[in-house]
Amino acid sequence: MKTIRLEMFFYAWSHDGHPAFRDPAASGWHDREKDSMLQPAPAFLHAADFRNLPLRFFAPPSGRPDLPWVAISDLPALSRLTRHQQQVTLTMFRNGDFQALFRTVTHDDDILKVCPVLYAREICYAFQDEGLIDADLNDFFIRTNKTAFRKQQESMPDRDPAWFFQAMGAHADFSWPQT
Repeated sequence: MKTIRLEMFFYAWSHDGHPAFRDPAASGWHDREKDSMLQPAPAFLHAADFRNLPLRFFAPPSGRPDLPWVAISDLPALSRLTRHQQQVTLTMFRNGDFQALFRTVTHDDDILKVCPVLYAREICYAFQDEGLIDADLNDFFIRTNKTAFRKQQESMPDRDPAWFFQAMGAHADFSWPQT
């Protein structure tokens, strides 16, 4: 999977070469989330704190084979983004070109944006490429994701290997080229 670059979400460079964040309201976007109903959170799998801030993982909301989903709204708080930049980022997740990748759910009285862990991982790579997170956060993300996946496997009665490949196929096309 090609790394999703921050430019695809919200990123632009200012005239002096420093990151500049576009205000979605200036683009005529509206908050579509106000028009949609919140969904209850899928089953909670795991949470871990990174520098006293949570990173939360959930079972796939569809019930079909899939890898864990992550509260993507936790990631900006773990980054070096300013509060304004975090708000712009979350607005882009809600209303941007890739909003179909994300779901808005409630969990413990929080409104969270969740997405498949594969997409969250790519966002972590993009944040790291731009110097917005440390490598230790990426390492933490991988370790925490492994723990969440193990907890997800515990609920599977036979830990069917075919299930894992179906889960991988939920977000990628692994078909071989036709010869």
